[in-house]
Amino acid sequence: MTRPAPPRRRPASPVLGAAMSAIGEASAALVPRDSRFRHSFEAPLERIRPDPAQPRRHFDPEALAALAATMAAQGQLQPVLLRRDPERPGGWVLVAGERRWRAARQNGWSSLLAIEHEGDAELAALLENLQRADLAPVEAARGVQRLLAREGMSQAEAARLLGQSPAEISATLRLLTLPEAFLARMARLPRNVLVELARLEEGPVRQRLMQLAERGELTVRAIRQAVRGGPDAPRPGAAGAPRTLLPAAAVERLAARLAARRQSGRPLSPPERDGLEALRREIAALLEA
Repeated sequence: MTRPAPPRRRPASPVLGAAMSAIGEASAALVPRDSRFRHSFEAPLERIRPDPAQPRRHFDPEALAALAATMAAQGQLQPVLLRRDPERPGGWVLVAGERRWRAARQNGWSSLLAIEHEGDAELAALLENLQRADLAPVEAARGVQRLLAREGMSQAEAARLLGQSPAEISATLRLLTLPEAFLARMARLPRNVLVELARLEEGPVRQRLMQLAERGELTVRAIRQAVRGGPDAPRPGAAGAPRTLLPAAAVERLAARLAARRQSGRPLSPPERDGLEALRREIAALLEA
């Protein structure tokens, strides 16, 4: 007896085949549930507020404007970190990325790419800010002081955590021995100048040097000369008093503008490159003199 032939399989629909292929590709791209990474999402700017315990207080307007321009042209390249706001349902508090948040507001954006942070938010904010190259020296000192007090760690442990030497941590903390009123006015002085000042004992010599600092005339060389000269060291405005080529604030503004230009990612024009090369040659010659 002849068996009936098995039913012939119908060829798969091209549409169905394409759909199954797309599903397979999408499944392969999904992040597994046990992924160690958090997913990003869009957070409305109106629901985000800065952290009141943020150690960073100064945001350079020119550098912020440069970041806003870069974000407007290139988009947001790095998400901010947020934690849920305990005081406002549906709200968020910044853990890291306040400069990006401020730049987005300047651009008039309605939302920001974010990642929720569920760990120790204060510690994460402290570490993120302390690793920033443009953090003001006094802000860094206060951040390290908070880190030591909060975590109960030693200066050596903080140095390992931040990738610095114990000597650097010690010098940073020494800044806080300077008068609070002086630090409030001169918080943007170069770190090496503040460190040298902080190493001096309180007295007439340090007081005169702080006056020089407020006039924009203080350098590390002037501090060391004053230490060698003792009470007879040059006074502010006196003949022979050490003067800088540019006030410290002007040098800092120039450095900030150059940093903002670099961060913008725009290529240098030929005149810009020529000008910077000339400036580099003059600075190198001056330092070697």
